[in-house]
Amino acid sequence: MNNMQTVEFESVLDADLNRAMREAQARSQAEKNLPTLTKAELAELLFEQVGLNKREAKDMVETFFDEIRDALERGESVKLSGFGNFQLRDKPQRPGRNPKTGEEIPITARRVVTFHASQKLKGMVEAASLQPIQPIQQFAAALPANS
Repeated sequence: MNNMQTVEFESVLDADLNRAMREAQARSQAEKNLPTLTKAELAELLFEQVGLNKREAKDMVETFFDEIRDALERGESVKLSGFGNFQLRDKPQRPGRNPKTGEEIPITARRVVTFHASQKLKGMVEAASLQPIQPIQQFAAALPANS
């Protein structure tokens, strides 16, 4: 490659990197504008809808997520009927490239957690996407009261 080709190649790499960074920033900004359900809000919903006291509700939410995390650490899949499955996937080592220099560098093998939504959850999300986004308080009010 001559010097002119090298400069053009580096310009293309820089342009691609800048575009990717702008897209990532735009996605990050869009995510900040969406409502987010937190563990604290889940505990509050258990307190309001199920009638647990606040400490029991917080402990139940923590225990639920601890059990999922522990199962995944043991190498087990987690299947939540009507919601989805958490599975482990081993990704082999693969070649990567430094976007600035173009230098090839190996990306090490690793184990990742994947989530696959159930058909029921996908259908509910699709149906909800046709309606305006509601704050979590309106969602909680729509839940059936504990009899």
